[in-house]
Amino acid sequence: MESDSKLEDLRSVLSCVFEKLGAESLTEPDRIELVARAEVVQDQIDAIEDVIDDEERVRVGTTTLVPEPSGDRLF
Repeated sequence: MESDSKLEDLRSVLSCVFEKLGAESLTEPDRIELVARAEVVQDQIDAIEDVIDDEERVRVGTTTLVPEPSGDRLF
């Protein structure tokens, strides 16, 4: 699934950003820029996860079987 691959890529990017944030040699402007990038990447991850969740709900909703009425009615 394409969204799974994109999600993995974004998580990898986010991991790299967090590693860079842990570096002691970063200047404050660099930290601010990395935090901003992390927020953008996290927003993209959240958006993809929302789409996946919506697709799952639709898939489950369309495969739910409703019992057919029985032909043996009492009344």
